Amino acid sequence: MAVTAGLSLLTLLALQAAAQDTTYFEIGKALTFDPKPSEAINAITWKHNENIVAEYVKDKYPLEYLGDLKDRSKLDITTGILTVSNTRKSDDGVFTVEINQRVLPVKFKVVGIRKLSAIEVILRTLTCGSDKNCSLDCGDEYKDAEPIQYFWKKGENGEWQKGDRKLVISKETEEVETFTCRAENRYSDVTSEPFKNPLYKESGSYTLVAVLVPLLILVVVGGVALIAWLVISKPPCVQNLLNRNPEQPTENGKELEGLNTNSSPESAVNLGPE
Repeated sequence: MAVTAGLSLLTLLALQAAAQDTTYFEIGKALTFDPKPSEAINAITWKHNENIVAEYVKDKYPLEYLGDLKDRSKLDITTGILTVSNTRKSDDGVFTVEINQRVLPVKFKVVGIRKLSAIEVILRTLTCGSDKNCSLDCGDEYKDAEPIQYFWKKGENGEWQKGDRKLVISKETEEVETFTCRAENRYSDVTSEPFKNPLYKESGSYTLVAVLVPLLILVVVGGVALIAWLVISKPPCVQNLLNRNPEQPTENGKELEGLNTNSSPESAVNLGPE
């Protein structure tokens, strides 16, 4: 008898310790509570938040279901197991059981969680620019789905990083083409489509500008320096160009003029008859 009493006490302590943690359930699925009785059941009463759910007394009261769960509950009077089907968020709370006129120390604290629906990245900032940060949300706030964890990925091949539902982007991330988010809870996970970064600028354009601008500056500065050197130093070729008279005949012109001066009528060849 002492051994039986000792085992019963150990069983109750184990049940009580096991019931300290919150149990989560997926809303819409069935929820089962097992009190693991240590003796045959002659009378049993289940309660939800102090309201009677099911009650039975052997040879006195038949099994009866009461309250908001009456149409969704099922009690096994042999094992004491209570099953609640088609669970709702309103089923949150504490379930307790009384067996053979003794309230068991075990308490079942339960919280319902909904599966996550489709998700998308939402731009919350009305105007974005290189001089202004932008705010992205990983979907709208989920109802009755917490706790939720959020993850973000930068670019197509980036690594997933744990973060908040909200992500702030700035000029520092303007070379990231897309942002993708993922949400997870105990019963589901969903991933958004890649979202185009409103601040995105191709890195190649920066490279082209970085090359062309210095090259253009170098050409302009070099040209100005060359002109300045030619004007200041005035090398012979430049001096000849500057001192040249446009009306002065060329060297070939001088030779032609000399030929015309030295010629006379007497020196002409007469091919006619004498």
